[in-house]
Amino acid sequence: MERRGSNLPRVGDYNQLLVLDLVRRSPNISRVELSQRTGLTAQTVSNICRRLVGAGLIEETGRKEADTGARRTVFQVVARGQYSVGLHIDPARMTLVLMNLAGEVEDHTSIATPTTDGPDDALEAIVDAVGDLVRRGGIPLPRVSGLGVSTPGPVMADSVVGPPNLRGWGVVRLREELENRMGLPVVLEKDTIAAATGELWAGGGALSDFAFIYLGTGIGAGIVLDGEVKRGSSDNLGEIGHLSGDPDGPRCPCGGRGCIAITCAPVHLVSAAVDAGTLPPVDLDDFLSVETALGRLCALADGGDQTAAAIVGKSASAIARVAGNLANILDLGTIVLGGPNWPALAGTYLRVIPSITASLLTVGEVHTVDVRGTTLGENGGAIGAASLVMSSVASARSDHLLLPR
Repeated sequence: MERRGSNLPRVGDYNQLLVLDLVRRSPNISRVELSQRTGLTAQTVSNICRRLVGAGLIEETGRKEADTGARRTVFQVVARGQYSVGLHIDPARMTLVLMNLAGEVEDHTSIATPTTDGPDDALEAIVDAVGDLVRRGGIPLPRVSGLGVSTPGPVMADSVVGPPNLRGWGVVRLREELENRMGLPVVLEKDTIAAATGELWAGGGALSDFAFIYLGTGIGAGIVLDGEVKRGSSDNLGEIGHLSGDPDGPRCPCGGRGCIAITCAPVHLVSAAVDAGTLPPVDLDDFLSVETALGRLCALADGGDQTAAAIVGKSASAIARVAGNLANILDLGTIVLGGPNWPALAGTYLRVIPSITASLLTVGEVHTVDVRGTTLGENGGAIGAASLVMSSVASARSDHLLLPR
C-alpha cells in the first residue's frame, strides 16, 4: 500500500485540534504543560489558546503555582461551547443523546424503530426526535456541530447497504437523506466503530489499545490501536459474526459450526429459552419483543434459574473464546463489552468471560488481558455516535494530516 503524503496546509488545524483535545482530557492544564506534551513551541501554543478562547471553546480557569517562575494560567474546555447529537439505530429501538464538548450527555431519548418496510418512516421519526432534543435543550443551531449516526452495517461511503435486520432498507443514502432533511452535517459509521469511538473519546481516555465487542441485535467488534479507531479498507472492520465460539455448535449457513452470529444472537438465546419452557412464546420477528424477552431471560439467570443460567452462560463462553482470539491476534491487553444488550447480559458475562479469555491468552506470561464492561452505559451506541462528531471537532487524528486518496 502506498503511503500518502502530509497535507501541510492542514498542519495548523491539526495542532489546534491537538491542543483542544489535551485541554478537554486534562482540565486545568497550563500553556507550559501543553507545550511540553505536544512538542509545539510556547509561542505556537499561546497563539492556539488565544484562538480557542476567542472561539468560545476553551476558557481560563485561574492560575496555579509553578515549580519556578510566575504562577501559570490554566485552561479547560467550555462544555457548552459546542454540541453534537448522537443517533443509534438498532432494529429494536432508536436512541438519541445530546452531548456537550466535555463529553457529557445533557439529554437523551429513545423511540421504537418503525417496523414498516423501507426507511421512510424511520427517517421522519429521526428528524422529529433530533429537533425535539435540540429544542428541549435550548441549543442554538449554530452550536450543534452535527449529527453522528451509528447504524448496523455494512456501510459504503455515505450509505447503508442492505442491513440484514432492517426490513426493506436496501441501499439507503442515509447521510445525504438526513443532511437534506435537517440541514446539519452528518457523520455515518457502523455501530461497532461508533461504539469504539465513544469508549475512546467519551469514556475517559484511559485506553489506547482495545477491542470493543458490541452486543446488539447483531454482534460485532470495534478495534482501537495506538489510540485510533481502525476502520478497514471499506470502513467495515469488525465483522466477527462468523468466528466460532463453539466448535461443536450448530451448523451456520456459512458452513462453519458455532458461529456467534447464530449461537449468541438475542433471537437465538430467546428461542432456546422458549423451547426449554423458561420463557413464554415470543414473536421472534419483533426485535423489540426479543429485546424485552432477553432482559427477562438474563434476570432469571441472575436470579438463579438453572436453565436460564445455562443458556446465557453458554453464550458467554462463546463470546469469551472470540475475545481470546481477538486478544491473541491483535496483542490486546483489554477487551471492552458493551452495546444495547450489555446491561442485561453483564451479570453473567462478567462472571464467565474474564477467566476463559485469560486462559486462552498465548502471551499470558508477558501480559494479562482485562475484560471489562463499557463505561458508557445503556446509551453507549448513541454516545458513540455523538463522539463521531466531537472527535472530528476536538480530536487530533493522524489522518487529518494526509492527502486524500
